[in-house]
Amino acid sequence: MKIAQVCPYDFSRPGGVKNHIESLSKYLRRLGHEVKIIAPAPNVNQAEVYHFGRNRSLNLGGTKIDINIALGEEKDALKTFIDEEQFDIIHFHTFWNPALPFQIRRYSKAKHIATFHDTPKSEWVGKTVMPLAAKMVFGYMDEIISVSETQSSYIRRFSNRKIHIIPNGIDLNSYNQAVEPISKFQDGKFNILFLGRLEPRKGLIYALESFKTLKQENPNLRLIVAGDGDEGLMAEQFISENQLEDIELLGFVSEEEKLQLLKTADLYLSPAIYGESFGIVLLESMAMGTPMAGFANSGYLNVLTKEQKRFFVKPEDTQSLTKSIYWLMQNEEEREVLKMIGENEVRKYDWKSISKNIQSIYHSILSPSD
Repeated sequence: MKIAQVCPYDFSRPGGVKNHIESLSKYLRRLGHEVKIIAPAPNVNQAEVYHFGRNRSLNLGGTKIDINIALGEEKDALKTFIDEEQFDIIHFHTFWNPALPFQIRRYSKAKHIATFHDTPKSEWVGKTVMPLAAKMVFGYMDEIISVSETQSSYIRRFSNRKIHIIPNGIDLNSYNQAVEPISKFQDGKFNILFLGRLEPRKGLIYALESFKTLKQENPNLRLIVAGDGDEGLMAEQFISENQLEDIELLGFVSEEEKLQLLKTADLYLSPAIYGESFGIVLLESMAMGTPMAGFANSGYLNVLTKEQKRFFVKPEDTQSLTKSIYWLMQNEEEREVLKMIGENEVRKYDWKSISKNIQSIYHSILSPSD
């Protein structure tokens, strides 16, 4: 098959949807398919990524929203590209991000699939805007995929359309390689890792508050914060005002550095309060054998086992979060149990299997049964 994967976001910027598309494309190629990625145009060259349109970001509801469109000569080039490539399948991801995906769909004569990755940033959006928009998108698509039951609950409200639940995958080959911990953090201190975009919904302030409480009685404790965003200034101010030591603000880290940090950490902390469809970062932590604690937002509950959920508490409950962290700090045996549970659980999310499930949907719409 000849397949296009459409990303509505700046493909030079890290993110879960980008990682999903890259990994899916990689494994579809291994299955023998020709795959090209279409995305808005950053000022970088990327293999097998074809850039059209200009990307602009807007801060909305505590996260960044991308707006992109191909105009003038780029619009003509996009239409020519779609006409000449003659894709069998065009697979859209988060279709409703304006406006490039709509342009591609308009020009395309292929079969069309949409995967929905995102969850709403407010109750009103989740109950009204998202399901109405989804119902409109459904009319343009031959098949619909959602990454979780949580995500699908927001798009199915006003439609009886069949939705395939296929979770995010993880490339376990990347995590099975030998990864060395970061030597400067191997000094006997207990390392807690926060990893993610520094925006309000990711809950960095709760990690800082818990660390502040725990540090008073546990001097041999360190918090490592990896990621960039507007909340970085808040973190610097919090550290200064509370005169806290042993907090490392690393800023943006590469994929290689991320694996090293997960290998270094004694505990991965993920206090996201809302807006998570799935929890790919939890799978990454499991794959690296890192025990976890955090907030039990609805997206994370799709991934966690019964045993892991014991250490994921009600969102914004800093006191309970602090207790979970303290318990795991004091109980190495418990951490080892969580490590084994995570390493076993993550196997079912291997891209080798997930890509075959998606391939089967492609086949079903190209060769429908009677």
